[in-house]
Amino acid sequence: MFRKERHAEILRLLDRQGRVEVEDLAAHYGVSCDSIRKDLQYLDKHGLCKRVYGGALKSADVSALNNFLHPSVDSKLSARPDSQRTKQRVDELIPSLNHALSPEPQTAQGSNTHDHTDANRWAVAKRAYLEINDGDSIFLDLSRINIELARLLAQGNKHVIVTTNMLDVIKILSDAPHITTLATGGFLNIKLNGFVGSETISLLEPLLFLKAFIGAGSIDLDQMAVSCDNIDGGAVKEKVIHNASYTFLLADKNKFNREELYRFATITDFSAIITDCNDEVVLRKLRTTGTPILQA
Repeated sequence: MFRKERHAEILRLLDRQGRVEVEDLAAHYGVSCDSIRKDLQYLDKHGLCKRVYGGALKSADVSALNNFLHPSVDSKLSARPDSQRTKQRVDELIPSLNHALSPEPQTAQGSNTHDHTDANRWAVAKRAYLEINDGDSIFLDLSRINIELARLLAQGNKHVIVTTNMLDVIKILSDAPHITTLATGGFLNIKLNGFVGSETISLLEPLLFLKAFIGAGSIDLDQMAVSCDNIDGGAVKEKVIHNASYTFLLADKNKFNREELYRFATITDFSAIITDCNDEVVLRKLRTTGTPILQA
């Protein structure tokens, strides 16, 4: 199918149901999420739809729609695919990473050290990778999940600017020619393996990011609190959230209903939460916050 024909089908679907979502369209057409985002950006630029996070809404400009749609193009878009079908297309969306998408992540200690927590982090990182596009300026904070996300970026082909305060991320991305890596600087906390404190926050003051990927030590759903165990690290997270246009909370299923020392955000401060949690009680509570859930 030519791109013009795909545009017409997307518009016809919008006309019928009022909204489309990037992942559903990518799964249906067998193309990457990046391609669908470019389609929607093009249509939005020409007043044919209204871009929103994760998809698009129907345009109110009826004349523009009529001028664009060709009468010979029939809509063959089937019903929305289920989440399982969408997940099965991950390898097609990231063909250059097929060798990396094994059930267990690679670690410096070897395969004998893999455990369920490693697999959980890897799953969340793979889902987070799908939210990154060519040309994005992103921030990866102090988080073990972001170590896995950095590995995906290093082995992939997306040209992005990465700012980070984590030494592991800097090391992983240092040899990736398609990644521009910036370190925040500041006070080096050896225990956290990264830069934290007031100096780091001051250096972050003028920096803006399109997307930030933030890890958490714990998430208390009753209090809607997102916390970590270190005040200095939490203060940096808080600053990055303020400076980013879109913020993603990275949380494997082990992070819920735990308690940590420092509350740096509430769940509603984030554009979306990326998690591998399949506990229906937890997911139901998350849905009541109104924060989109991106299932790993």
